[in-house]
Amino acid sequence: MKRRDFSMAALAAAATTLAGCGGGGGNDGLQPSAPGGEPPLASPAPAPDSGSGPAVEPTPLPEQSAPATPSGGIAYPFGARIDPYVAGIAPSVAKPVMDAALKNHYTAWKAHAVADVPGVNGGKAIKFGHSTTFLTVSEGMGYGMLLAVLFAGHDAGAQTLFDGLLTTVRARPAYGVVQHHSALGKYLMDWRLYSDGSTGGEGWNAMDGDEDIAMALLMADRQWGSGGAWNYKEEALNTIAAMKAYNFAADGTTRGLKYSHVSRTSDYMFGHFRAYQKATGDAFWTKAVDRAYYLTDLMQTQFSSSGLVPDFVVYTDSNPMPSPGFMGDGNADEHHYWWNACRNPWRYASDYLLSGDPRIKLLTTRMMNFFQAEAASSGDVTGIGTGYALNGFQLAGGDSPAYHGPICAGACVDPAYQGFLDAMWAWNTSRLTTGYYDGEIQLLSLAVASGNWWTP
Repeated sequence: MKRRDFSMAALAAAATTLAGCGGGGGNDGLQPSAPGGEPPLASPAPAPDSGSGPAVEPTPLPEQSAPATPSGGIAYPFGARIDPYVAGIAPSVAKPVMDAALKNHYTAWKAHAVADVPGVNGGKAIKFGHSTTFLTVSEGMGYGMLLAVLFAGHDAGAQTLFDGLLTTVRARPAYGVVQHHSALGKYLMDWRLYSDGSTGGEGWNAMDGDEDIAMALLMADRQWGSGGAWNYKEEALNTIAAMKAYNFAADGTTRGLKYSHVSRTSDYMFGHFRAYQKATGDAFWTKAVDRAYYLTDLMQTQFSSSGLVPDFVVYTDSNPMPSPGFMGDGNADEHHYWWNACRNPWRYASDYLLSGDPRIKLLTTRMMNFFQAEAASSGDVTGIGTGYALNGFQLAGGDSPAYHGPICAGACVDPAYQGFLDAMWAWNTSRLTTGYYDGEIQLLSLAVASGNWWTP
C-alpha cells in the first residue's frame, strides 16, 4: 500500500470532518464472535476549540494533595483532576467540553448496561452484550466498578452501583480456585455468570477482571473511605493476595490460563501493579512491572515489524513467543493484534501519563507510530482496522471503539501525535456507544485521554 505524509493540517481537517459526521460507527466488518456494538449516542456539538492545535504539552494543574474523604462525601469528584499527569498531552478541546461529552456517555452507558442479578440480593451486573445465555463476565464487572468510582460526583448513585457490583463479585467466587487456595480463592470472581445469576465459568477466574476489581477497590477506598458497608481496602488487599497466589508466577509473569506458561498481553496492567505495590508494600509488584515490560518489548523487537503485540505470549517460562493459536482464549488468532491486545494502548498510556516511566512510553509509541501511519495511508483514522498481523497487515476492516478508544488514549503519550490525537478524539466522541466491550473500553480510554484518570 502506498503511504503518503499525514500532516498536522491534514489530521486537523480529518478531525473537523469526523466531528461533524455523527451516526455510523459500530462494528462493520467484524467476525460474528467479536464484541457487538450498539447504536451510537447523540454527540454534543463540537467545541469551537476542538480542532487540532500546535504540538504542546498540556498546562499542568497545580500540585494538590488528595483531600480526606468527607463523611458521606467523595474525595475525587469526576472532572476535578486533582492529580495532574506528569507526562503526555491532551486533546485540543476545552476540559468542560470533554467532561460534558463523557458525562453524557456515562449516563447513557449506565442506563443501558446495568442489570439486577437474580438470586443475589442487591446484586448488580454489567450486561454481557445481547447474550441470552450469559448475564455478565468478570471483565465487565471490573470495567463497571472502575467507571462507577471515576464518575462519582457526576453520578449521585455511583457508590450504590459500585456496592451492587461488589455484592455480585463476592457472591459468585471462583469455586474451582477455592479448591486449590481455600483461604484466598473466594476473593476471585467466577469469570462468567448465567442469565439466571448462577455461576457459568466452571469455577475459574479471568485475571483481567480481577485486576480491575482490585484496582477499583483501592480507588474506592480513596474515593469513599472504607468505613461503610464494605471495607474496600481490606477487600482490595485480599483480591491482590489471591491474584499473586494464583495468577502470577514467582518471577512476576502473569499466568492462570489453560497453560501456566501462557500470558495475555492485555493483562500487563503496569499502573495497576504499581498501585498494588503502594497498597501492600510488596516488592513483588515491581517484578510484575519489569516482567511485563520485558515480554512486551521482546514481542515488539523480536517478533513484530510493526510495533504491535500479539494477544497471547506462550512458553513464558522458557522461550517466549507469540501464541501459535488455541493456547489462550482457544482461537486461531492469538498470535495477532486482535480483540485482547487492542486494549493495550489504553492500559499502557494510563500508566505512563501518571508514572512517566520511559519504558512504557517506548512500548506505546511503537504502536502509535504504526497507527498514525495507518491513518496517513488511508487519509483519515477510519483506515485503522480491527485486527492486524504483527507485520502490520490489516486482517479485518471496519471501525470499532474497542480499537479506536484505546488508540486515542495511546496518542496522549507524546506531542508528536497531537493532530492524530485530535482526530481520534473527534472520531470517538462522534461515535459514542453503549454496547458491551466497545462502550466500556471507549469510555475508560476517553477518561484517560481527558485527564480524568487517577490512581489510589
